Amino acid sequence: MKDTKEIVLFFKENTSFSLVDISKEILVRYPELGDPIILPDNGKTRSPLILFNTNPDFQMQISRVSLNFVINHVYFKKIEEIIFDIVDLFEEAKCYFYRMGYISSIFMPSNYVDKVKDRFLCVDELEDIEDFNLSWYRSFNNKFGSINCWERFITNAVDFKDLLIQYDFNTPVQENINFEMKYIKEFIKTANDYIESRTDF
Repeated sequence: MKDTKEIVLFFKENTSFSLVDISKEILVRYPELGDPIILPDNGKTRSPLILFNTNPDFQMQISRVSLNFVINHVYFKKIEEIIFDIVDLFEEAKCYFYRMGYISSIFMPSNYVDKVKDRFLCVDELEDIEDFNLSWYRSFNNKFGSINCWERFITNAVDFKDLLIQYDFNTPVQENINFEMKYIKEFIKTANDYIESRTDF
């Protein structure tokens, strides 16, 4: 399994855009995404309406609620630029985002399973467990405001042998963030610094 990073950009309420026009503009900026799939739109569905799923390194889906893109290591160093560029693309179409989420999925070797058990579980009481799904929530601040974070440690012997560590960051619902590059960089840096501090065991 490969590590991935996912960004979720949440549209402001009553956002409207042409599926065809937006798809064309995305392809101008990111031709490597390949041809999109455009799904029927009844104006009410919250399901994906545009899918770019031919490139395993960079995939995107867009609904009336949010835009999500998932990247692997090929694009990790470009993540802030991609966010800023997508925000710019939609602002040109008079569409605006107000919240952001960032999900980092890290696969650690199977020997880390025992390390997590020793660190977070009373092993004597749970000696025979085969799989676990541990998660907890906290919030913290950076210089631009507060950030929510769900931290998860997951095993699933059926689907993968490694330990999945997942960090799910997002901005509070009540905050309307300013998508300037300095905010985006600080958000990603704060999240990555936290991830690094928590996975060093």
